[in-house]
Amino acid sequence: MTMANVYTMKLGGSGIWEEQAINNGILRIGFGISDEVSNLKTLHNIENHLQNSYRSQNLNDDAKQVHLFLNVMTEGDLVLVNLKTRPRVAVGRVSGDCWKENPDEILRPVNWCRIDINFYNLDQDIQQSFPPPGKTIQKVGIVDAIPRIKCIAETGKDPGPTSISVEGCSYSSANIVGDGCFVEEKRISNMLERLQTKKNLILQGPPGTGKTWLAKRLAWALVSQKDEKKVRTVQFHPNLSYEDFVRGWRPSSKGKLDLVDGPFLEMVGAAQRDPESAYVLVVEEINRGNPAQILGEILTLLEVDKRSPENALELTYMREDEQGIYLPPNLHVIGTMNIADRSLALVDLALRRRFAFVDLLPEIGERWKTWVREQCGIDDEILSDIQIRISSLNEAIESDPKLGRQFQVGHSYVTPLPGSETEPGTWYRGVVESEIGPLLDEYWFDDLDRAKQERDNLLQGLAWL
Repeated sequence: MTMANVYTMKLGGSGIWEEQAINNGILRIGFGISDEVSNLKTLHNIENHLQNSYRSQNLNDDAKQVHLFLNVMTEGDLVLVNLKTRPRVAVGRVSGDCWKENPDEILRPVNWCRIDINFYNLDQDIQQSFPPPGKTIQKVGIVDAIPRIKCIAETGKDPGPTSISVEGCSYSSANIVGDGCFVEEKRISNMLERLQTKKNLILQGPPGTGKTWLAKRLAWALVSQKDEKKVRTVQFHPNLSYEDFVRGWRPSSKGKLDLVDGPFLEMVGAAQRDPESAYVLVVEEINRGNPAQILGEILTLLEVDKRSPENALELTYMREDEQGIYLPPNLHVIGTMNIADRSLALVDLALRRRFAFVDLLPEIGERWKTWVREQCGIDDEILSDIQIRISSLNEAIESDPKLGRQFQVGHSYVTPLPGSETEPGTWYRGVVESEIGPLLDEYWFDDLDRAKQERDNLLQGLAWL
């Protein structure tokens, strides 16, 4: 599945051309492209052409812009165009492939959704995503850009980042895939089904497999929107206590001790007041603290068959005239767990029984290649080299009896940020030397020669470095 992208761009040319572009549904990019479109399928080909035909002060940057428009942008992508009659912005959806009518420009068809957007109705992050002086097109790297742009096209207004209950801005498993998830949508749907059925889910896996990233998006999909009132994130750590997480005594401004609810009971209360909506508490690094001590009697209440007033329990700290506490069925808990950290204790078996567990492994396959190519313009040949090297490293880690599958290197290490424009060799070498290398030193702390050899294997013999 090809993932939709969002671009901002200038139409270029005169006001007359702009009017024609709006009336005829056309996008345009110049840069003196005289070669046929079929000869410009890679960034390298475009650079060679521009070097011979176009006097550019910033050859690599110009080539990347042409590559975005010609090869990365695809049918179904969304585009925001800053019109010369500012503050107007047009929003459209790309409807086909590029073609040429004039010697020095490339055209592309677009279906305009709206041409009357006020630039100043856009949130600051989207305003700042428009190309600066000297640039024609750039990719929008905002995580929730797609649902926001859809809302802008429908309503004329920007709901803003992590929008709350904006009509038309729903979030589902398809959005998770569109955000850059390399797990199949069917498996995402299965995770959501387990979360709905079991109420509690833990994502476990090696470092860099996107556990926190996916946990938040599963939560958004469960509540059907990015709603900061219905999704809350906390992190367990060794110093966290029951009094911090559930309820405890706190000094007040009046010099007394007040009984204060922690984030867990605050979410319980919110879910009980709104029984028709789903609520999710995301607990990062759930095994980094002491879950049995932090949760206390809540551990019993987490069970799916005890989510009713009949199963209410008294808490360690009760308020006067307070009845027992129970968890509403619309409250869900998603935890993340790094299974490679030797310092973390095994999870309590009682906790395991109350959660469904999902393994996340490195996803360095075709979905990963497609996403990095489309988001960052890195050639397939380079991505194939990285894919082979990281996969070989993970095979070595998995086959080592002292390590195993849970210590593999996740895809996050070799996945650049959306829209980043970085030289592939500089980026990859930096990742290996400053991120993966130190991790391997930790894995093979008793055999540093082995760690060095595996690090060298990631770099040696690559012509593009």
